[in-house]
Amino acid sequence: MLALATPLWGQQLGLSMLMVGLVSAARSISPLAYAIHFGSLMDSIGARRFLIVFAVQCAVLPVLYPILPFAAPFLVLQLVLGLAAATVWLAAQTAIARIAAGDSVITGRFSFFTSLGTVCGPLILGLAWNRFGPIGGYGVLALWGCVLLTASILLPARKDVVRRKIDLRILIPDLRTYTESLAGLKRPIVAFVIACTFIRLSCVSMLESFYPLMLQALGFSAAAIGALFAIGNLVSSPSSLLASWWIRICGSPHRALTVSVALCVMALGVLPTVQDFWSVAVVIAVYGFGLGISMPLMFSLLSQGVAADLQGAVAGVRATANRLAAFVLPLLMGIVAEGLGLAGAFAAISILLLATLIAAEMLYVRRI
Repeated sequence: MLALATPLWGQQLGLSMLMVGLVSAARSISPLAYAIHFGSLMDSIGARRFLIVFAVQCAVLPVLYPILPFAAPFLVLQLVLGLAAATVWLAAQTAIARIAAGDSVITGRFSFFTSLGTVCGPLILGLAWNRFGPIGGYGVLALWGCVLLTASILLPARKDVVRRKIDLRILIPDLRTYTESLAGLKRPIVAFVIACTFIRLSCVSMLESFYPLMLQALGFSAAAIGALFAIGNLVSSPSSLLASWWIRICGSPHRALTVSVALCVMALGVLPTVQDFWSVAVVIAVYGFGLGISMPLMFSLLSQGVAADLQGAVAGVRATANRLAAFVLPLLMGIVAEGLGLAGAFAAISILLLATLIAAEMLYVRRI
């Protein structure tokens, strides 16, 4: 939802394509630095405490956007709220990895309800933005944060964690934590899943950062854009429950992940060639299927291949890959779009991502 609001607010402020790419990337700068550090801390002090602290920020910060309608506050808010939203998501993944212990049914349910939120969120935000403008859109984000805070409080606390006080000192990273966590990339399964994570989130960043601008140029309203995003997420939500079936179709878990991520990439390459609502909806549905079914596959592969007491650290590495993609891709898209236009940027970067995915699959097969 924050990703959808970002280009809409950027256009309202009259920002250039490059600046839209910059503010979209800004929400990933802080998570890029802290994902591994926070992930490791969650293994020792518990994910619930992180959820509560950062969910408060998710409930409060969105209301400041329309109050401060300038580029500089926009950039600062992206930095702070980006860290809060990413940390909440990281904590949720850490919690489910410990609970599921490799059970694809449990991770599928988690992915289903996660995707269900991404169906309702963009649709509600688009309608609110269309009716009430930025105040309505960011008001929806604030209310969503309040619901998130409530769910975080209701999550049972772990009994085996250190009751360390969460204060500003927690923001000081431990270099040893980074080296120990990144050492997990020596495992073929971890390296492969992280590569797929980067490519998958690159697709999400491309779609969320610039496709709304392309649709607005074609005359689509904010409500229609929100509906299209909701369609993709509507397909994504139930597809996450089909992980076991998809593995049987593809022959193995890692091949199933490769094919699902490839569907996302190829759909993005096709998107600029379609311009009417229902054609766009069909292509976004294919994208949503690949996006949804890939999530439980990543969780299952990592939870099977990594010890329970290292799940937070590995989740931190995966979140770092997510944030790296979310930081690099909007900037790259903005630069390429300045020269080739948005359609050319979508095509060029889709080809690059697909080639990277094929290389990752071949390297993984060779190493196992």
